[in-house]
Amino acid sequence: MVEQRDFFTARTIAPLRLRPRRDLASALRSKVTLLLRLSLAAVFFWFGMLKLAGVSPVADLLRHSIPFLAVTPYIELLGLAEIVIAVGLVIDRLANQAATLMILHLFCTLSIAIIAPTLIFAPAFPVLTMDGEFLAKNFVLITAGLVVISSRDR
Repeated sequence: MVEQRDFFTARTIAPLRLRPRRDLASALRSKVTLLLRLSLAAVFFWFGMLKLAGVSPVADLLRHSIPFLAVTPYIELLGLAEIVIAVGLVIDRLANQAATLMILHLFCTLSIAIIAPTLIFAPAFPVLTMDGEFLAKNFVLITAGLVVISSRDR
């Protein structure tokens, strides 16, 4: 690169360096992944707090599928686990582990479709009940967790 001098101040002007397109894409991907982690953390924190406060609408679904999880202390432990996942998603160095726990948690939640299919499908598969629609969102959350894990710098 050739040095240039400013005519008025006689100072050397640094040449303009443009970032390669790849660096911009990488920076954008990093910001979007952070936003994804924060949004997942917000959802899990919210769901966990509802369980700890005893006002989670999931308690009714649990009562009809896995009854022991719908009572104290198990529902609170589920809520606490969701809050721990949320905190882990916010902390950069714990994001992979938290996303892995999140995926495991969501797969366990999906097991309700096997344990109590009549709660999820009505009158029969593939028609979903409201609880079934609630569980269907887990596929998107699981995929988001996979994105978080796969986007981590090695």
